[in-house]
Amino acid sequence: MKSVKAAAITFTFLAIILAGLLAGGYLWLKNASKALDQESNAIEYSLKIERGASARKIAKELFQNKIIKNESVFYSFARFPKMAAFLTKESPEIFRIKSGFCKLSSAMDAAEIYKELSAGHEELKSVSIPEGLTLSKTALRLDAAGICSTQDFVNAAAGLEGFLFPDTYSLAPKSDANKVVKIMVDNFYKKISSIESLKNISANKKELNRIVTLASIIEREYRSADEAPLIASVFTNRIKKGIGLYSCATVEYVITEVLGRPHPDIITYDDLKIQSPYNTYLNAGLPPAPICNPGLVALKAAAEPAKTDYYYFQLMDEKEGRHVFTKTLSEHVAQGVIFKTKKATR
Repeated sequence: MKSVKAAAITFTFLAIILAGLLAGGYLWLKNASKALDQESNAIEYSLKIERGASARKIAKELFQNKIIKNESVFYSFARFPKMAAFLTKESPEIFRIKSGFCKLSSAMDAAEIYKELSAGHEELKSVSIPEGLTLSKTALRLDAAGICSTQDFVNAAAGLEGFLFPDTYSLAPKSDANKVVKIMVDNFYKKISSIESLKNISANKKELNRIVTLASIIEREYRSADEAPLIASVFTNRIKKGIGLYSCATVEYVITEVLGRPHPDIITYDDLKIQSPYNTYLNAGLPPAPICNPGLVALKAAAEPAKTDYYYFQLMDEKEGRHVFTKTLSEHVAQGVIFKTKKATR
């Protein structure tokens, strides 16, 4: 009886050890398949998958470029797709690699990366989105490049004017518009993290929207980067005094984006009377939302405006894009008032 009891205890002990090893192994595999980085410090990587490329070669390349945590585990997922499916709760089909191009990130876990690898995307296209484009004009550029349709992008980006960061993107043709929007918005938050004054307010939606709205107007008004903080100071001073911003850029927005009319070369006095909450000649303070998608120069200027007592500025050198800044209306009028606009591409 003692020997039977001892054997039962030994078996139970071994079973516990085995269960512990299995549990430990499962947890280790789960951890090894997680994303390497957070979104805030993620590395992006464009991968070209040649026809017949091996999973071992791809795993090695991604590991060497610091996209994945563990090369062996990543390779094993392709070697044993059923095991990977059990571990990740995904279909075994996603662990089959197809030739094509992929845009990957170290903030993606192994399953997310394999979804891209199994999609078989066409060759990535480089699309440049300049500072100051509106949502609708950004959509037109993406459509022209064959990335996604104008309407799909407009629908996916509804309410995100100002947060579609202007940059050069490598994107797959016929991409899902929601994914493209996410890439651009994620890029916005990543880029503003480089601005010290914006780090602490990125979670404050109201304050962030205020700064982005101001930056969108600055973006459409400045031409020389060193003048952006001065233009920001003019608008900030006027807001504090409850004076209308008197920005021709906001009237342009009303004409082209709200009314859908062609881009004007000159703003007329009749244009200044158009009834719209975006018309800063008729309404004091900021418009209800951004009027374009600003870049870092304008965003930094809006967050850190210069300290001045200027209330007016006027374009004086169209070729160089230089302005003259004045303190009083009489000084401003003395410079002459010409309501010129920027190019339609901005």
